[in-house]
Amino acid sequence: MSFKNKVFDLLTQDGEDDIEALAAYGLYKRHKRMWAKDFEAENGKPPTPEDDAQFARAVCTTDQLARYRKDAQDILIAFANQSIEDATPQIEVGAITTRIEKAAASIEQQSSFKQQIVSGLISTLITTAALILLAIGIRLFGIDVIDGVRELLPVHSP
Repeated sequence: MSFKNKVFDLLTQDGEDDIEALAAYGLYKRHKRMWAKDFEAENGKPPTPEDDAQFARAVCTTDQLARYRKDAQDILIAFANQSIEDATPQIEVGAITTRIEKAAASIEQQSSFKQQIVSGLISTLITTAALILLAIGIRLFGIDVIDGVRELLPVHSP
């Protein structure tokens, strides 16, 4: 742990440079700049390195470091929520566009209206022909199927 970056080292637990720790360090630096500005306004001169060290010791308490980290978490969560909120309309448009494209592809894969009419006409003609043949058969053979079979087969007399 170096003295020069003592606050940074304390905020980055276990030496990790996670985004939360970096944001917390940024909050510390903003706090330090505001303090330095106020210090110069009150004393008419910028803080000395000893004044800076005293400020660092004052903010190195566990509570203050936890406050920096908590504020950093809040900022990051707010940023993530805002990013999601900003991206939601684009995601929705993309999802709707994808669904429309899938529906259009599905419709294109199905046969066209003209093909369906031709298919319907052909099936109607086949059904009509089958019914005509059935009607002719019934007329020729009568209603009784056995009589029809007898007429087709030659009968041998003994």
